[in-house]
Amino acid sequence: MPTFSKRTFLLTGSLLACTVLAAKAVAQTATRPAAPPQMQSPSQPQTVTLLLGDTLDLTGKQQPPKAARRKLFDYLEQELNVSFDIKAYPWPRAERHARDGAGLIFGLPKNADRLRDLRFSDPASSNTLWLVTRSDATFPFRTIDDLRGKTIGAVRGYSYGDEFERGRNKLFRVDDDIASRATRLQRLLLKRVDALLLYQPSSESQADVETSLDQFIRPHLKDLTLPPGVHLAVLPKPLQVENGMHFAVSRNHDDGLIDRINAALARQRKLAQR
Repeated sequence: MPTFSKRTFLLTGSLLACTVLAAKAVAQTATRPAAPPQMQSPSQPQTVTLLLGDTLDLTGKQQPPKAARRKLFDYLEQELNVSFDIKAYPWPRAERHARDGAGLIFGLPKNADRLRDLRFSDPASSNTLWLVTRSDATFPFRTIDDLRGKTIGAVRGYSYGDEFERGRNKLFRVDDDIASRATRLQRLLLKRVDALLLYQPSSESQADVETSLDQFIRPHLKDLTLPPGVHLAVLPKPLQVENGMHFAVSRNHDDGLIDRINAALARQRKLAQR
């Protein structure tokens, strides 16, 4: 019969006690309620490159988006949980970047060629395309044929619809200029062009547009010598009405963003109707 020393007995007892305590701890852990999950912080906004066409002042400095456009961008940033990284280029370069998948573009008119490569959103806003002349050089305008033989000022690289593009440099001459409203209006007042094309929000009437143009050009008149009473005039009939302003993205790089934009715009329209 084996014999146990006192030391062996104490060691064995200690091991048994540890085993019992460990088992009890495991049992308590199993029956203890799980700790509530930690609250997750809201996801960081996704950065989205937003391509725009140049809007320059008389010195060639880039101008910030107008208040109505900035309000639209702010609304979509909040609704989509994105942050727009705005990059402005001359229109041909902005369009090229959009086709290459380098970002979302806003304000590029639709045409058959662009619809093949870009997916456009529903209209986010609408503009009216007006013809602006000198007040002493107005002319009757009803159809595109009334522009025959005239020189029309336009923004370089911008498209003004299929009908206008078919007549470009055939029915009438187009003087392409930089996207500086002040520069273009000065060229009109100096008779470098017979009329220029100008987009304004569809909510503005002919009289509204004339008033805003008069206020805009007044500081730039000091360098011009104009006959008394000559001012800017807006022809009564627009070239285009309710011209939709869209977002667009390369069809090969649309990860669902256009659908999300459309849903947000639909919610905005619904709220406006209340």
